[in-house]
Amino acid sequence: MSKARIYARNLAANWIGHGASVVVLFFLSPFVVHTLGKTEYGIWSLMTVVTGYLGLFDIGVRSSTGRYIIFYLGREDHKSVGETIRTGLGFFSVIGLLMLASGLVVGWLFPEFFPSVPERYHGMVVLLLPILAVGMWLSALAAVFSSVLRGHDRFDLTRGVDLVVLGVRAAGTIIALKLGYGLIGLALLSVVCRSIALGGNWCLARRIYPRLKAWPLLVRRSRLKELLGYGIAAFVSRASVKLIGQTSLIVVGVIISVASVTTYSVGAMLVLYSWPFLDMISQTLFPALQRASARGDEASERWYYLRQIRMAVLFGVPTYLGLIFFGRAFIHLWMAGPEFDETCVSQAAAVMAILSVARLCALHSFAPSSLLWARGRVWFDAIATAIEATASLGLGVLLVLVFDLDMYGVALGGLIAMVTMRGIVIPWRGTWLLGLSWKRFLGLGAAALVSAALFSGWCLLIQRVVPADSWGVFAADVAAALVGYAAVAVVLLVPRRDRQRVVSVVRAWLTRKEAPSEV
Repeated sequence: MSKARIYARNLAANWIGHGASVVVLFFLSPFVVHTLGKTEYGIWSLMTVVTGYLGLFDIGVRSSTGRYIIFYLGREDHKSVGETIRTGLGFFSVIGLLMLASGLVVGWLFPEFFPSVPERYHGMVVLLLPILAVGMWLSALAAVFSSVLRGHDRFDLTRGVDLVVLGVRAAGTIIALKLGYGLIGLALLSVVCRSIALGGNWCLARRIYPRLKAWPLLVRRSRLKELLGYGIAAFVSRASVKLIGQTSLIVVGVIISVASVTTYSVGAMLVLYSWPFLDMISQTLFPALQRASARGDEASERWYYLRQIRMAVLFGVPTYLGLIFFGRAFIHLWMAGPEFDETCVSQAAAVMAILSVARLCALHSFAPSSLLWARGRVWFDAIATAIEATASLGLGVLLVLVFDLDMYGVALGGLIAMVTMRGIVIPWRGTWLLGLSWKRFLGLGAAALVSAALFSGWCLLIQRVVPADSWGVFAADVAAALVGYAAVAVVLLVPRRDRQRVVSVVRAWLTRKEAPSEV
C-alpha cells in the first residue's frame, strides 16, 4: 500500500474514532449532567482530573516506550523491541502500586482541597479515587501494546478497540445511572472499560507482531536508562499539557465553587475535545516523520511539516470559528434545563469563545512540536510547554483574584499563555530547525486569514437571517456555513496538486460505476 493510502487510512481511522467519542459526548453529557446534578457532576469532573495526574507517575516512560518501539521496529531490531516492551510493562507494574497508594492518600485529602464538597460525599471519594487509580494503571499497560500496533501503522486496529470500549462505556453509563449507582457505577465502569482496552490491544498486537513477548517482565538498567532519558522530557511536556487542559477546573473548583466547575467544563468540553482531533493529523504522520528523521531525509521532513500545517489550518479554522459563532446556540440547545439555566449558558459560551480564540492562534504549532520530538529535540518543546502551563495557571489565578474576572479570568490566562508559546515561540524553533524562511508561510498565512474573514462574515449572515432556535435549524445553519467554507477553502487552502488528485479519484470511481459489467 502506498504512503498516501496508508496515511489516509490511518487518519480516517483516527478521525472516525475521535468523532465517535464526540458524538457519544454530545448525546451522553446532558443526560449525565441532569442525572447527577451540578454538584455531583462537578465532583466527578474533579475526581477524573485528579486521577489523570496520577498517570504522571510513569515519568514519561509511557511516551518513550511508544517512541522506542517504533524506532526499533523501523530498524528491524526485534531484540530491542522485545526488551523495550518487557521493560515498559515491568516498570508500569511497579508504578501501579504507587498509583494505588496515592489514590488512597488523595482520597482522604480531597475534602481539604475542595471544601465546597458536601460532607455526605467525603467517604465515597475515599473509596472511588483508588478504584480510578487502578483504571489509570490498566491504561498504561494497554498503551504499550497499542504502541506496537502504531509502530506497524495499524491505527485502524487501535481505533477499533477504542470504538468497542466507547460502546461499552456509553451503554454502561446509561445503565449505571438509570439504576441509581451514580458515581460508584461510573468509577467501576471505568475500570471495566480499561480492562477491555488492555485485552483488545494485547490480542491484536500479538496477531500483527508474532514476535511479541510480554513475559517474563524485565527492568534492565540500560533499557530503563534509555526510556527515562527520553521519558523525563516527555513527562515535563505531558504534565504541562495536563496543567494547561485540566488544572483550570481545579482553579475554578478551589477559588470559585464546585458547581462552577460544571459550567466551565461545559464551555471547555468541545474545545478540548476538538484539539486532539486536529492533533491526530500529527499523530498519524509521526511514525513516518520519525523514520524520515532517523534517515536524515530533510526533504521528507519538510513535506510532512508543511502538510501538517496546511491540514491543521484547513480543518482548524472552521472548527474554532464555528464554536465562536454557533457556540451559544449549541450550548442552549444541548444543556439548557433545570440544572443549567440561561446564565450558565451565557457563561459557558463565553468560556468556549475565549478558549477557541487561543486555539485558532496556535493551529500552526502541531508541526514544529512533532518535528522536535521526531528529531529528539524534546527538551525545547517540554520547557516551552512547561512555561506555557505555569503562565496559564499564574495568569488565571491573578485574573480571578486581583481583577475579579471569575471563570473568564481562568480562560483568558490560558489564551495569553498559548498565543505566546504555541503561536510564536514553538513555531519559530521548528521553522529555524528545518531552515525554512518565514516568507514560505506568508502565502499560506494570507490565505488562512482571508478564508477566516470570509467564513466569519458568512456565519454572521447566517445567524442574522436564520437564528438557530431548534436542532433542525441549527443543523441547517452549520451545514450552510460549512458549504460556504468548503467553497472558499478549496480555492484558497487546498494545493492545486491535491485538488487534481481528488478530481482524478472521483473520475476513476465514476468511470468504474458507469462501465458495463462483463457477462
